[in-house]
Amino acid sequence: MNRKMNELMMTDIVQSIYYNEASDILRREIAVILDRVWPPDVSPIPGETIPTTHEAVLNARSFYSYVDGRLVSYAGVVRKTINHNDQTFNIAGLSCVATDPDYQGRGLGLRTVAAATRWIEQSDTDFGIFTCKPSLAYFYERAGAWPVVPDVALIGSRDDGALSSESLQVAVLMRLFSAKARTRESMLRHTTIDLGLPVGHFL
Repeated sequence: MNRKMNELMMTDIVQSIYYNEASDILRREIAVILDRVWPPDVSPIPGETIPTTHEAVLNARSFYSYVDGRLVSYAGVVRKTINHNDQTFNIAGLSCVATDPDYQGRGLGLRTVAAATRWIEQSDTDFGIFTCKPSLAYFYERAGAWPVVPDVALIGSRDDGALSSESLQVAVLMRLFSAKARTRESMLRHTTIDLGLPVGHFL
């Protein structure tokens, strides 16, 4: 097999593992790509201590792609259980999506997000919800059929100083997966959803 064909195959492979089970090597590679894509105050430059990308309690699933032995695309799926209007829901959201700047424009991010979305679809998730910059909404629509829901606001919690979709000026994207969520769609629209996260955390 020639090198060009091998490279093409490599870009089609999206690997997956629970972040809590990832090796130190993989965790460092994830931290490095996030540092390349996001500002240093969001993802500190990896030093001796490997930055934690996802909190252990969120039981994140990691999706990633390599090209020429280099991790070039990443997407995490974080999950938790919330209570909304006296109903309990299992939710999931995309987190820390990034493609190495040197490899952007090749469809790697689309494939990685698509793989992460398929995994959510096949899980016990009631509905998926997360935020992104408005300019990136079209990307998530293409990659995983994630629509913007302008009538839904997200808050990290009801504590003082908690982050929100309004304060961050981000778009909220949501998909309903389970029969439970679909039958309660009216409850999940025209509403504010509390993620129950510590102050400073968000989706």
